[in-house]
Amino acid sequence: MVLLFLIYIARKTKQDVNRINELTMILSHYYLLRRGIIMILICQFCDNDEDSEEAEVDQYNRGFWCSNCDAYTYIYEPETRHRFTLILEDRQNVNTPAPDIRISLKKQMALLRYPGGKSKFIPYLYSKLQESKTKKLVSGYSGGASAEFSFLEAGVIEKLVLNDKDIGIYSLYWTIQNMPNELIYRIQNERPNHKSYFNTQSIIKSDYQGCTILEAAWYTLLLNRLAYSGIYNANPLGGRKGTLSELLSRWNPKELCKRIQRIHQLSDRFVVLNLDACDLIEETYWDDSLTLYLDPPFRQKGKQLYRCHYDTDEHIRLCVLLDSLHMGMPGADIILCYDNDPLIREIYCYPEIEHVGRIYSV
Repeated sequence: MVLLFLIYIARKTKQDVNRINELTMILSHYYLLRRGIIMILICQFCDNDEDSEEAEVDQYNRGFWCSNCDAYTYIYEPETRHRFTLILEDRQNVNTPAPDIRISLKKQMALLRYPGGKSKFIPYLYSKLQESKTKKLVSGYSGGASAEFSFLEAGVIEKLVLNDKDIGIYSLYWTIQNMPNELIYRIQNERPNHKSYFNTQSIIKSDYQGCTILEAAWYTLLLNRLAYSGIYNANPLGGRKGTLSELLSRWNPKELCKRIQRIHQLSDRFVVLNLDACDLIEETYWDDSLTLYLDPPFRQKGKQLYRCHYDTDEHIRLCVLLDSLHMGMPGADIILCYDNDPLIREIYCYPEIEHVGRIYSV
C-alpha cells in the first residue's frame, strides 16, 4: 500500500521512471532491514564487507558507515545521491562544445574579467546541477560570478551565497546589493585615465588601506576593467604609453550600469560574505539541498593572476576537506573547477573527473 502511494505521488509530481524505481528500491531495502534479513554490505571506498546486522546503518536505511575506514556508502544507488565532480580545464585552441539545454541563460551578467572566467562555460556547468540540489548555490570563490548570477537570474537556483576572500570583490558585490546608486553615479560621472589607473593599482596593492567599502568597490571595478585580462598587477590595456581610447576599450559606462541594476534586482535572493572558503565549505556542506560551486585560484600561475592565491599547502588543505566531507557523510553536491595541473590530478581521490577544453587569453 505504501509503495503504491509513493508511486502515485511520484507520478503526480511528474517525476520520471528513475525516481519511481528509486522509491521502490528504498522500500525493498527498508523491508529487508526491518525484517532482520541479513544483507552483505560492501564499502565503496575500501571494499570492506560486513553484514547489515553489524553495520552502522543510518536512520533512513539509505546507507551505512564502514567499520574499517568510516566512509559512507549507499545501500542502494539513488538518483539523488550526493555527487562530487572535479572539472579539469585543459588549455586548447577551442572550447569544449556547450551541451544542449532547454533554458535561456544570460552570459553577460558579470562585471569583472578574469582568466578562466566562466561566462562561456555556463551551459556546461548547468548540465552538472541536480534539480534536488538547487535550493541554494554556495560559491566559495566568487570572482566574476558569471555562472552564479546567470543561474540566479534564470531561476535555476532559489538562493545564492557569494563569498570571496578578496576584500575588493566582496566590497563590489556588497555595494551593488546595498548602495548601487552611489557606484552608478561614479561610473556615469568619472572618466578614468592612465593617472587614475596607476593610482588605483597602487591603492589595491596596499590592500585598500584607508578605503571605505564604496571606494574599494570602485577601485576594484576600475582596475579590473582597464587592466590586461583583468589582472590587478598587469599593465593597462594598450600598454603604459597607450592611448586613452585603448585604455577605455573595455570601459562601457552604460553597459556597466545596466549590469549593476540587473544584479541589484536580485538582491533579496543573494548574500555576500568575506570568509575563508574552507570555513564556509565546512559550515554549509551538511545541507543536502544545496550545491557547493568551487572555482579556486588556478594552481598554475595563480600567484601572478590573483590577489588571493593558494600555495601548495592550501590546495592540499582544500583537497583533504572536500574528499573527507564527501567520503564521510551525505550532504551537498560539490562542483569543483581547476586548471589541469599534475598536483590536482594526484591529490584528489574521490571525485568523478571530467576534462574540458578552454581557450585562455593568458
